[in-house]
Amino acid sequence: MLLPSLAIVNTLRWPDYLFIALYFAVNLGIGWWVKRRKRVSGADYFLGGGRVPPWAAAVSWYGTAVSSVSMMALPAYAYANNWLPMIAGPLGSGAGFVVAYYFIGIIRRLNTPTIYSYLERRFSREVRLVVAGLAVLLKIFGRASVIMLLPALALSAATGINVYLSISLMGLVTTLYSVEGGFEAVVWTDVMQVAVKLFGVGLIVWYAAAGVDGGLAGIVREGTAAGKFKFVSWDFNFTEATVWVMTGFFIGYIFTLIADQPLMQRALAAKDERDARRTVLMGSILGFPSNALFFFVGTALFAFYHVNPGRLAPGLPNDAIVGYFISHELPHGIIGLIIAGIFAAAMSTLSSSLNSVAAIAASDFLGVLRPQLLESRGVSVGRWVTFSAGIFATGMALWPATVETSSIWDKSVRLLALFGGALPGFFALGMMTRRANSRGVIVGAVASIAATLWVQNFTTINSFFHSFLAFAVSVVVGYAASLWPRRPVDPAQLRGLTVWDLPPKQKASPTTA
Repeated sequence: MLLPSLAIVNTLRWPDYLFIALYFAVNLGIGWWVKRRKRVSGADYFLGGGRVPPWAAAVSWYGTAVSSVSMMALPAYAYANNWLPMIAGPLGSGAGFVVAYYFIGIIRRLNTPTIYSYLERRFSREVRLVVAGLAVLLKIFGRASVIMLLPALALSAATGINVYLSISLMGLVTTLYSVEGGFEAVVWTDVMQVAVKLFGVGLIVWYAAAGVDGGLAGIVREGTAAGKFKFVSWDFNFTEATVWVMTGFFIGYIFTLIADQPLMQRALAAKDERDARRTVLMGSILGFPSNALFFFVGTALFAFYHVNPGRLAPGLPNDAIVGYFISHELPHGIIGLIIAGIFAAAMSTLSSSLNSVAAIAASDFLGVLRPQLLESRGVSVGRWVTFSAGIFATGMALWPATVETSSIWDKSVRLLALFGGALPGFFALGMMTRRANSRGVIVGAVASIAATLWVQNFTTINSFFHSFLAFAVSVVVGYAASLWPRRPVDPAQLRGLTVWDLPPKQKASPTTA
């Protein structure tokens, strides 16, 4: 549950609405500015024609990976507990380094808008279609709608802003600029949104520090005394975010990145392999300090209310702390700016999801079933699919807006872990082995889903370890199932498809789907 209803609601004032309106207007303006450039193909619409610089793609990578849920949930965790899960930040950056140096060559040689075309070349068309379809469902049902719904509920509880208005504004504005400008509009709005988001987080720290004797040093003092800065545990315990749990997370996360179309689309859109590598490296590096910043926000709020206990509402749930501080401790105008930052965190992830879903639908389905239509009307197809995905995701967020929030969050997390955990196994088996085949990877995926169901319902293992278990089962079972009956492997068919069969590096430009 991200933020339950509060007894005290601080209503927004006109300066807050002014900042929020300005934020939405800038998003639409960027979409209009990008739209002026003529796009001649679907690949141009989905990949930007190689015009996006690596630094902007890297910022967009970061904005895509860090949603509004993280912006509010991580500080709430640090406020109530400690920094143990913070190690996911540097480990995630490390996983990005591995992808950049060992796998980007395979990814770049695809020369298509989506990562799932790899699965057809390595295994079969059926595997590609199944995995691409599953990815679309997860992006819409398990991610896009939830990242709009939960922040909207949180803001409504703390500020009184209407839930349906928040969802509608986020969904419709994001859909409009994503439709108009395609991938380029998504990237450049991401850049602006990341700046707004991080500036808002910085303001929270600033105002919290102003209420603690000694400022930032006082926050560190209070946090240290309460044991808030504990970020490593060597206990042999799989119910918490210990070193052993996070090591498993790191291994699985390498291929989770590869299987994530919104992230890999930034690498596929790069001008050449060198720029793709720079995009992944810079985007991964950004995740480390920002992750630490989110945890520091939680510690700052703990220190603020520890020295000002009378300012905290009695019985306030820990998950409500970020929204409560924003609405009760900050001046009007600043409240609106930070709410715009929360919207920005949601919309950067949402726009990437919409654009990637459109790319998957166009390239992996229409491009396979009706390639002539995609070649002749690629931009129109991209816009219509983006529009449809945006309207559907917004509707999916509006529909459950009155039900109990913890149920929505828990079910979405379980859904992502249940099916999403099997996806990285397809790419690990394809890129790391020569023996894996279509039948084997499907068997491995089924075994992974079954194992995840068992872990979710019959164990107390930490959720960070769920993805690794799902990944490990899919790889081990998938490889074993590929060994029988034994068939000879033609090395020519694997050229450029595994880390063992990469040809010399070459420059490549985005091509048509």
